[in-house]
Amino acid sequence: MPIVNRVEIIISTLEVPELLKILDSDKVAGYTLIENLSGQGERGYSYNDLGREFSNSYISAICTNQEQFNYLIDSISPILKTIGGLCLVTQPESVGSDQTFKKIDLVSDIMQEVKKIEIIIDTSWIEDTIKILDSVSVSGYTIIKETSGKGDRGLSCPDIGCSFSNSYIMTVCTNEKQLNNLVQKITPLLKKLGGVCLVTEAQWVNH
Repeated sequence: MPIVNRVEIIISTLEVPELLKILDSDKVAGYTLIENLSGQGERGYSYNDLGREFSNSYISAICTNQEQFNYLIDSISPILKTIGGLCLVTQPESVGSDQTFKKIDLVSDIMQEVKKIEIIIDTSWIEDTIKILDSVSVSGYTIIKETSGKGDRGLSCPDIGCSFSNSYIMTVCTNEKQLNNLVQKITPLLKKLGGVCLVTEAQWVNH
């Protein structure tokens, strides 16, 4: 399976039009956009129920070559420095695509190796999960509330007919000690409630 260069960006929803212009000028093949998310970062909280000016959005895109990647990082860095946000880069394998992508060089003065953490948990236990994240001093997190899905404990969905719903939380650990503390504290909650915690090698734009 071919390796792809995936760039994930969390940014203020108000900045989405500007970021989409950057992606279009960079001629990326496409992107995924999820608007109006809640979460917390070094510059405060964001909320998905108080309007666009208080929420964040998630954008995922694939860079096919080094030049495209460099342009995107150079263009997004000033925005991140000014208003905050997150830019993560991973290199997963792609299924179902015959297109060959060149593996890009991620070595840069502004790139830092991190661990991307993805947690799926019962929505009613979000506050307990956030307390765990705060206790290990993560720099921030993003929440997509009331997602649908299925696990070993049955279906979850936000509809009235379902008994419960799940939520998705993404965060980053910047060192092994922080990661080990998070795993140690989140594991009992997952064993009690069910859910998922994934850890992925990544790099982020250090701003």
